[in-house]
Amino acid sequence: MLAPSRMSVLSKVSGALFSIACSFALASAGACGTDAKGVDDCRDIEQARCTAAKNCGTVSDVAECQRFYRDQCLHGLAVNSPGPAIVKKCVETIHQAGLCATQGVGTLLGDCTNMVTDSPTTAKTACDVVSTPEVTSECSFLIPTPDAGAAGSGGSGGSAGSAGSAGSGGSASEAAGAGGEGGA
Repeated sequence: MLAPSRMSVLSKVSGALFSIACSFALASAGACGTDAKGVDDCRDIEQARCTAAKNCGTVSDVAECQRFYRDQCLHGLAVNSPGPAIVKKCVETIHQAGLCATQGVGTLLGDCTNMVTDSPTTAKTACDVVSTPEVTSECSFLIPTPDAGAAGSGGSGGSAGSAGSAGSGGSASEAAGAGGEGGA
């Protein structure tokens, strides 16, 4: 019997490794895709929030906060992008809230020397706007709206269970052996 040549074994091993590498590359290429939407919008908003949050005392290192959200925003927004003009208004609202917070962490929106938002909001302080900008009209697009087709049906009621069967009578010796009467 002839031993396989070294070249033959090497070519088979190389072919197998190449095949595995190609299979891995094809399989993982689909996994690397993303359906993220509004990545740049998310970054703009979060950078503004990081800067403004310093004035609220909730962020000490603005650059670190911005690096964190730069990566977190790779997931995109939870909503469709409303367009650059609306995002710009939202960012400006957050910026104005941060400016107002320089007057003090608990500065009420009505006490701000600058206009923070164009319309009434549930936020009481400038720092409330920084932490939850979606409560302002300028950033309300950040609140996801429920899908019209996402509701499910109510379902049907369950059925009644079946009656259990009657137990069988046992003998006195079985009861004694199982820890019943009689005994030690």
